[in-house]
Amino acid sequence: MRFWKERLARLWTFFDAELSFYAASLSFYTIFALIPLLLIVFSLLANLPNFQDQLLELKGFLLSNLMPTNTEVVSLYLDRFMENSSKLGNMGLVYVLIASLLFFKNYQYIVAKMFNSKPRDFWSSVTVYWTLMTLLPIGLSLSIFFSTQAQMILEESGYHRLDPGVSGIVPAFLVWVMLFVLFKISANKPLTLRASLLSSLLTALVWLFSKWAFVFYVFHNKAYLTLYGSFSILLFFLLWVYLSWAILLYGMRLCEALNSGLGEESSPG
Repeated sequence: MRFWKERLARLWTFFDAELSFYAASLSFYTIFALIPLLLIVFSLLANLPNFQDQLLELKGFLLSNLMPTNTEVVSLYLDRFMENSSKLGNMGLVYVLIASLLFFKNYQYIVAKMFNSKPRDFWSSVTVYWTLMTLLPIGLSLSIFFSTQAQMILEESGYHRLDPGVSGIVPAFLVWVMLFVLFKISANKPLTLRASLLSSLLTALVWLFSKWAFVFYVFHNKAYLTLYGSFSILLFFLLWVYLSWAILLYGMRLCEALNSGLGEESSPG
């Protein structure tokens, strides 16, 4: 009996209400920092040689994951923002800097809570995550490039198109890799390979299923569109950002549980 009480107590701790507040906090800061961060990433890649061909595919990949529905509308607005980025001026640059720093500070604090680790100092965390933001899109671009080359080779061999189930493996694998790298870097403590791989895989699967369910829900739910019109796009975007952060934080908590041994079965008594 004592064994099951301990298990229920641990399960209750895992699904505590505090995490929902953390997800809401990150969602709030994401709204202010997302556009500036995307502008910086896309502007950086646009100026790199040999990456222009993959830029559109990378943008489509990121936007389809950031907003699974109405991606074309979001992409149109983002293109307009990028065109106007040259007119930001000094005050605009200050806003981009402040929004990014506030996001990183909030993220670092919450991640330290999830992994029960010591937070990095402010400037160290900014350096690490800016480096991650720079290298991750480049890695994604390389993955897209190699996937395109593989598709061309298959077409030359007589396979005109990959099976949808097979072609869907590549984006899912990229999500898994991104989560694995993110867990490793964010934890700021040693993580076992087993805990990192398993938790990032489960998080990726849950997130991908939630993405499919979210698209299904939005497609069949006409109430918001009827009530709010085009403003419903923003409401669905906010909802998806919140759900994504909640899934990510639970994945980090699972990683910490596996890493510390809380997820392993122990004999009762």
